[in-house]
Amino acid sequence: MPEDINLKSYEKKKMKQKIKKIYSFSALQRRKKTPEEKKIARQESMLFFRRWIKHPTQLGTLAPISMSLARRSAALMDCPEEKVVVEIGAGTGRLSRQIIKAGVRPENFYGVELDKELCLFLSDSLPNSRVIHGDAAHLPELLPPHLVGKVDVLYSVIPLMYLPQSVRDAIYQAARAVLKPGGVFFHVCYSPISPFKDRSDIISTRIISKWINLPSGFVWKLEHAEI
Repeated sequence: MPEDINLKSYEKKKMKQKIKKIYSFSALQRRKKTPEEKKIARQESMLFFRRWIKHPTQLGTLAPISMSLARRSAALMDCPEEKVVVEIGAGTGRLSRQIIKAGVRPENFYGVELDKELCLFLSDSLPNSRVIHGDAAHLPELLPPHLVGKVDVLYSVIPLMYLPQSVRDAIYQAARAVLKPGGVFFHVCYSPISPFKDRSDIISTRIISKWINLPSGFVWKLEHAEI
């Protein structure tokens, strides 16, 4: 009996440490924005809304993901300063900036975006990062050859739930092709339902749920299941 109690205490302690780590990064970021940060936030919100009017399905929502969801998502990485990170559907860079603030070196971050105007905004607001214009379904051809199969973490902010299943599958396969063995795939979205819920070869684990967010926000960890 004492051994069972000690084991439960240990597991509870580890869980508390993990939760504390996730929230500590968000707490550090909850500071007063600088004038430059406020300017970027206004610009990206206006730009995103204009592009949403023109391409509603491509963007999926009329505003970028919330700042709090971006911070929580970026905090999921261990040892970010050592990671090569790719974000597909980088949009206006709301998550991109939080990924770099979390510790990822700008030269190790690659943001992929389909919309040309959003790419220009990304390049201007993230001058030391790699911004790539292109379709994420062709990710292995878009990234430098030496990175294919070597990416540590891949974030997707593409509204996969609004895309045909064939397009979702193509994007997933492209993502898997660039990730290294053991690499991590996070999908940041507004849906509490996985875009791959009907695929038995993909394990979808919801690791962040922000129901009181406006709109609600979620992060899925996508893994290949050995069948």
